[in-house]
Amino acid sequence: MIRSATQNDYAPAEAIMEQVQDLHADWRPDVYRAGATVLTPDYFDELVRAGQVLVYEEKGSVAGVVIFRERQAGGPVKMERKTLYIDSIAVDEAHRGRGIGRRLLDECKAIARNRGCCGLELQVNAANARAMKLYREYGFGEKSVNMELNF
Repeated sequence: MIRSATQNDYAPAEAIMEQVQDLHADWRPDVYRAGATVLTPDYFDELVRAGQVLVYEEKGSVAGVVIFRERQAGGPVKMERKTLYIDSIAVDEAHRGRGIGRRLLDECKAIARNRGCCGLELQVNAANARAMKLYREYGFGEKSVNMELNF
């Protein structure tokens, strides 16, 4: 079942987010800190109050979490467009590979359509082959590429 998160979901949501943080730290130790708190209780509460967190619950336990927000872009050189930006999407490692991420994406797509958004956007670590495969199979395509030059 997918539902809006409550403050009571903080501990399991943070535990899932820390799993993903540790993956990122393995891939990019120059950028991410292993074992770091990803969501402080105050920040999580702020996101919950804004209605920007969904959880996937199975048998009374949180197995997945997605954090999203509307993003408006436009101006003198860009067309106006409103998208639903997926800030984070994560599934507990014990539940991965069972379609939970896809179901969370389905819910985000429904929210985006209901809000008049033109689509979904997200960023993914280039080393995260599993997530990239899911996003491509879901229909996401590359629209921009972040590049860096390290010294």
